[in-house]
Amino acid sequence: MNGFAGGGRAALPVVTPLERVLRLGPDDSFPEELLDLPVEHLQILHSRICRQLDHEHLSLDGAHPITLDRMAELRIEFTSRLVR
Repeated sequence: MNGFAGGGRAALPVVTPLERVLRLGPDDSFPEELLDLPVEHLQILHSRICRQLDHEHLSLDGAHPITLDRMAELRIEFTSRLVR
């Protein structure tokens, strides 16, 4: 075994249980509505998405569209809270 998982996209390193908690992959659940979440939960989601983006940039395909969309949603929510 070479330490990489196969799939439709370029191979990424195999994910350990600790990494699973630290990152939020495209297949992991994401809240439908961010409006009701406390700011602390948004910050945790943001940190996990940032780590996921760092991980995805290691692949030949780059960042996954779902991860990019989630980051955009979080930025919009943070911005809307600053305006309120």
